[in-house]
Amino acid sequence: MSTEKAIGDEVPYTFIIQTGSSFPDKKYTEKWDDGTMILTINPGAGSTESKEVRVTELFPMWTEGVVTVDFWLPAAIGVPKLLKVDLEGTMFGIFKDALYIREISILYNRDLYRFPIKNFLYPHSASYNPTEPREGCPPHFLIREGAGTLKHLETEDFIIKARNEDLNMVKSMVKWNNDGEDSTAPALLFPGTLEDMKAADLPRFLQFRDATLDAGEKMRKPGESTVMKNVLKNMVAQFFKTYKVKNFESFDQYCTYLKKTADNMGWEKSTVHETLKMAKIFRQDEEFGRQLLCGPNPWMVRQVSSLEGRWSESTVPDHAPEGKSLQQILAEGHLFEVSYYDDLINIPHGGKMSKSLTGTAQTWYMCLAECLLYQRNDGKLVPVLIRLENTNDGELATFWSPPKPETTDLDHPEHLAWLWAKMWFRSADVNHHSLVTHYGRAHATNEVFAVAIYRNLPNAHPIFRLLQPHILGVIAINCQAREIFLKVPESNALACVISAGDNYWLAFDNHYKTFTYDDLIAPEVVKKRGTKHIPEYLFRDDYLSHWEIIQEYVEEIVNLTYPSDEDVTLDAALQNLFEEVVKFGFHGIPNSAGFPRVVKKKEKLTEYLTAIIVNMSTFHAAVNFQVFHCFGYVPNSPSCMSLPPPKQGDTITMDKILKSLSVLEITFFISTVFFGLGTFSPIENFFLGDLGANRQGMIGEIMTIAANQEACVRRLIEKMRQLKEKIDARNVGRYLKYDVLSPVNIPLATQA
Repeated sequence: MSTEKAIGDEVPYTFIIQTGSSFPDKKYTEKWDDGTMILTINPGAGSTESKEVRVTELFPMWTEGVVTVDFWLPAAIGVPKLLKVDLEGTMFGIFKDALYIREISILYNRDLYRFPIKNFLYPHSASYNPTEPREGCPPHFLIREGAGTLKHLETEDFIIKARNEDLNMVKSMVKWNNDGEDSTAPALLFPGTLEDMKAADLPRFLQFRDATLDAGEKMRKPGESTVMKNVLKNMVAQFFKTYKVKNFESFDQYCTYLKKTADNMGWEKSTVHETLKMAKIFRQDEEFGRQLLCGPNPWMVRQVSSLEGRWSESTVPDHAPEGKSLQQILAEGHLFEVSYYDDLINIPHGGKMSKSLTGTAQTWYMCLAECLLYQRNDGKLVPVLIRLENTNDGELATFWSPPKPETTDLDHPEHLAWLWAKMWFRSADVNHHSLVTHYGRAHATNEVFAVAIYRNLPNAHPIFRLLQPHILGVIAINCQAREIFLKVPESNALACVISAGDNYWLAFDNHYKTFTYDDLIAPEVVKKRGTKHIPEYLFRDDYLSHWEIIQEYVEEIVNLTYPSDEDVTLDAALQNLFEEVVKFGFHGIPNSAGFPRVVKKKEKLTEYLTAIIVNMSTFHAAVNFQVFHCFGYVPNSPSCMSLPPPKQGDTITMDKILKSLSVLEITFFISTVFFGLGTFSPIENFFLGDLGANRQGMIGEIMTIAANQEACVRRLIEKMRQLKEKIDARNVGRYLKYDVLSPVNIPLATQA
């Protein structure tokens, strides 16, 4: 090769250009024909910089595809270390599209050099090439080859300059919505977010991928159409004074209506079938306990060591814990609780949006709820005492316990009182899940990480390449949620679904008063809550399995990236990331929620990065993709109750229970929203069971593409495959399967 350089020979460089995003429902292939791709090897490197290479082929646009081109270039260029990618539009083109570029590889001297991009680029004018972002895209890409590098280990000025330009460009496009610690702390606690903007105005690389948008539109439009028809029909009926409230007359009628709605909407029958199976057993105490362990809100169970505080004025009837005394079951470690008191305190009643759906204004009652659960001799977790408190109306706390075993008639007032108490508890559960667990923990918290990562880690950084597949989508879905579900005042769609929707921000404020970094560390949470030995806690088992597998993967990548702990400390970009998470992400929260400003050890870095990936993917999947199974059938989890909670000694009838539940129009809205939220993502899962769809055995569209990194990914995939097989085997013969955390069901990122 040195001889070739000396005599100025040219050698072949083969460019393998991968474009187009995954769009499963597209039935055709469209080509991008809005201009020319311009490639430059080692830009800014002086004598080893190539001339601009112009590629005029038509690139796959919607569906994934590859264009391969060969060029003779001077041998003096040598190894391609940095690649500049630009698009120039056609001279007369008026309407242009951005092109999604997945990766460009260069074959040189029989070695392959890969440049991961995973980003959109918009063509500049043929007469003017700007240096600022346009149409939500950077003006060009400057991509480092292979595994990526740390800035303090770089030695060539042109590469350092390129990574600085790349980072500064993205930083100019991704900004926080606050001034951090220098600003006045917000009146209500909430993590930092991206600056206020509509989802459609986001930088293109923060917006949804087309497959996700398409899937969302297919579910949204039929629901909106039906809601509008219901509203119009009710308005006409009200005008002619013929409107009647459409209450359901039985639980079975809810099942019939749900099935009919699903057929009309074209919902997947297997998903609806699971919900209807659950509806057959929802009144059983065993099913109530199962849902607290394996439902959409499974992280709330904690062991009870004392009955002081809010439980001190209560008693558990002897028959509930199989004749054992409370002291005995406390000593055995078999008493647990779930409390929605602190996170839902001081939230007023809702229902202000009910008139827009039904034509009749309702009050949707907020009730604080807590439950004591006993682990029976057979291992089942069952409720033995429920505490309800209507603080908004100044009512005293009430306590409810299971009927005596000899009372077998399900229509007996004792059974109905216990059923209604459980429904009030489940109502608090839905409200807590929707605001605190789902949006707060699995969306708002994750947005902090995504914004900080984009702002501080350039594309060339190995840790950005590790994390990039996991931060896709969360900023876009949060912006969309703020536009649709979380509008203020009194115009948010969430207020059409849950009682706390009118005042949702108060739940965030309550939650973030006590939220800490340790809440993201799965093994620590299990230890703190004392739930290690609960049988059939399938969420815990699968969640910890994912944590262990992902932690091992992250540890391998961290060890490849950082030769020593000192290199972690010297990585200014990484340390800036930690600083921004504290300064802008959690600055108003007490003690910045315990997030570290500086991380000096590889072990701590591994834990931190594992927490980000697991929270973005596994945790979000666990709390999101089961919502229809449990919340879609309204009597199981009433998200809004239109009669006041019971007072101690009230006689409860089935008629009273049914009249407290949502009417037909609101039931439709509830089931539609939760079906849409609970639908599995169509793209980018951790593990693709179809090997034909699983590129090189990889996960989604990864950016860890160097040979030693891919070896780590393959080990990750093999462990995921083993976990999938374990979950499959465990589910054989189960009446209700728990497979939400099977790797085939977990998107890499928070997408819904």
